[in-house]
Amino acid sequence: MKPDTPAWLRRPVLLSPDNFTPLARTPWGGQVIASTYKQSVVKAADDTVIGESWEFSCDPAFPSRILATGETLLEAVQKWPEAILSPRLAASGATCEILLKLLDAAEPLSLQVHPADHDSHLKAGECGKPESWLVLRAAPGAGIYLGFARSMTREALRAALLDGASARDLLHFVAVKPGDYFEIEPGVPHAIGGGVTLLEPQRILTGQAGKTYRLWDWGRRYDAQGRLDMTNGQARPLHVDESLPLVDPERQVGEAFVATLRRQPTEHRFSGGVSVREFPANPYYKTVLCSLPAGAQLTLVIEDGYGALLTLSGAVVVNGETILQGQPALLPNFAAPFKMIATETTELAIVTPALAELSFRT
Repeated sequence: MKPDTPAWLRRPVLLSPDNFTPLARTPWGGQVIASTYKQSVVKAADDTVIGESWEFSCDPAFPSRILATGETLLEAVQKWPEAILSPRLAASGATCEILLKLLDAAEPLSLQVHPADHDSHLKAGECGKPESWLVLRAAPGAGIYLGFARSMTREALRAALLDGASARDLLHFVAVKPGDYFEIEPGVPHAIGGGVTLLEPQRILTGQAGKTYRLWDWGRRYDAQGRLDMTNGQARPLHVDESLPLVDPERQVGEAFVATLRRQPTEHRFSGGVSVREFPANPYYKTVLCSLPAGAQLTLVIEDGYGALLTLSGAVVVNGETILQGQPALLPNFAAPFKMIATETTELAIVTPALAELSFRT
C-alpha cells in the first residue's frame, strides 16, 4: 500500500447518484428510479423519466465520479489500485470491471443479445457485456422476455424479424416478482418488459464500452429526443446480421431454457432479524442483498476484493459514512471490514468480484 494513500479511502467512497442516461438512449424509461430510489439524493428527481442510472461505472461513456474529488472512479482506481481493488487484484493490473445499473422500463425494451469479447463485429474500444438481472419491482402481470416461444431455424427467425409484425409471437414471456435473479450470458436473447425495475450487474472490460445488438424493437419509431412518434419518427437501428450467429432459436426455447438462467440465493440469517441473500457467482462477480431492521448491525469482511454498494431502501451508516437510499458507494479494500448500522429498515445490494471472499457477522 502506498504510504500516501488518502485517508478518504479508509471509508466508503460516495459516488455520483445522478449518472442517468438521456431519454434518447432509453426511450422506454419510467419514473420509478426518480420517484422511489433517488428522491433523497437527487434534487427535483420526482416525476423524471429515467431508463438507466449507472451506479458504479468505469465505462468511458457514463463514468461514475467521486463526490468528494470530482475525479472518475477509473482515475481513482488507476492512482490507488492496491487500496481500492486489493493488493491481489492490483497485481493483475488496475482493472475495475464491475458495472452496476438501475433500470426501469415503462415500456418493453428491444429484443437484444450481447456478444462475447471476441466477436468479429466489435469495433475498437468495444467488448462483450455479460450481465445479471435482479428484479426489484414488478407491476401486476409484468415480466421479461427470455429466449423463444417455439423452436425454429435461424432462417425462419430472420424472416420474422425482418417482417416485424410476426416477431412478437416468437418471444417467450416470463412473469417475474421481486427477488428473481437471472444470468444473461452472451448469446442469450432478452428483453425487459414494461412495469419491471431491475438491478443489473454487468462485467465491462476496463476502459471499454459493452456492446448490445438489437434484433427487434416492437416496430416503434421515435423523434430525436426519444419520444414515441409513429408518424414522423425514425426506427432505431437493428443488428440482425450481427445477432443471428449468436443465438440458437432451435434450443433457446420455453421454460426449459429459462431454468438454465435462473439462480437461487443462499440465505444467511443472523441475530436481530438481519438476513443476507448471496446469489451464486458467475465468472466475473457475485451479488449480495442485505436486509437490516432499524438499529441492526452487520459487519462485512471483503478479502481480496472491493465492493459496489447501492442502498435500495432505508439508510445505513458504514464505517461512519451515512449512505441514503439511492446513493451508490465504492467499498475500497483498504477500508474493510465494513461495520454497517441501519438507521431505519434498510436493504443494500453489494456486488464484488467473483474471486473476493466475503464473510458477515453481527
